[in-house]
Amino acid sequence: MKLSERLLEIADLVPRGSCVSDVGTDHALLPIYLVKKGIARRVIAVESKLGPWTRARENVRKAGMADLIDVRLGDGFEPLKPGEVDVAIIAGLGGETIWSIMEKSPDIVNSLCAIILQPMKNAHRLRKALFENCFEITEERVVFSKSKYYEIMVVKKGDSSFFSEEDVILGPVLKRRRTPEVLGYIEARIRRLLIKLTELEGKNSENAEKARECIIKEMELLKGVLKNDKYSDGD
Repeated sequence: MKLSERLLEIADLVPRGSCVSDVGTDHALLPIYLVKKGIARRVIAVESKLGPWTRARENVRKAGMADLIDVRLGDGFEPLKPGEVDVAIIAGLGGETIWSIMEKSPDIVNSLCAIILQPMKNAHRLRKALFENCFEITEERVVFSKSKYYEIMVVKKGDSSFFSEEDVILGPVLKRRRTPEVLGYIEARIRRLLIKLTELEGKNSENAEKARECIIKEMELLKGVLKNDKYSDGD
């Protein structure tokens, strides 16, 4: 069984010896890996769709791990009880969907030591919702896999709601990182924004003007992070 670079990076963020829930587990490849490598002592794999749930159960059975991986059918955190797991993973969904899952189950979310999130899109909207509801982002990483960049963040419930525009757009940890992956990711985002700006040329509607303003603002913010020496202290 070979995991993608994206899933391997997520697995690397799981505290060794923890009980884990993988929400939206699909084929249960990540839970099998976590148990096989001795990272998690137990995993509850959650899947909302019957087909993937059936395949996940079969994969767990074939791996001989049915006693350590419990595959449950349900939506989000609904199949869980507070205290069953220490860490939750929600990966491969949109940022707004991830927040919706968290928002529906505050009792579960508040019982967790850490939540590992990997939004496929709208990471900035997820961060904004997290900050506005007093969550702290303790770690962030960027991984390049299959010609795409993916953002991964680790969060926990905190007691502060202070955040900046840079924290929302790029992330409070990522903005201080100077790894090749992070710098390449920022530069790729700027290139995509330039393409979007080009696509708006000749459009003079109110919506187009608002979109143009947002794109320019984001571009300037990202360029500022790249140039700002105060963000050169990261690893």
